[in-house]
Amino acid sequence: MNEGTLIAVYPNTTGFGYVILNEKAEILDFGIITIRPAKNEKCIEKIKEVVGYFQPSILILENYENSVKSERIKELIKQIYSCVTEGIKIFEYSREQVKDTFEIFGARNKYEISQKISEIYPELKTKLPNKRKPWEPENYYQGIFDALALVLTHQYLND
Repeated sequence: MNEGTLIAVYPNTTGFGYVILNEKAEILDFGIITIRPAKNEKCIEKIKEVVGYFQPSILILENYENSVKSERIKELIKQIYSCVTEGIKIFEYSREQVKDTFEIFGARNKYEISQKISEIYPELKTKLPNKRKPWEPENYYQGIFDALALVLTHQYLND
């Protein structure tokens, strides 16, 4: 177990985005894992691999209660709880908590939140999604920014 290392996992329709930070809030790794077709069992296998490799002491997830997520994604989040090893503290934050946290800094939507994140972590600027139109699909890299938004919300609410 790497004390102070944390992972945030953000399941989406094609798999999940994740980010891993050390105790100094430096990014150790980030990525998007695409599973086609999106199956929870395959997602859980990949999450176990990442968690096993980095051995974080904290796992951060989105609280899916009262969310508009699909039933498959809600079920995946439930399964993540049962697959993590003992000793990992789990925190969860709702989309509203994330929005409320970033609203303090002038970011009111996913695009603005992603921009704020890229200001804090300039190494992610190349992955920064363009502002999307309502009919366009979400950017491939958005899951990384969603996971990091959970981390920053965790840090803000727990400092």
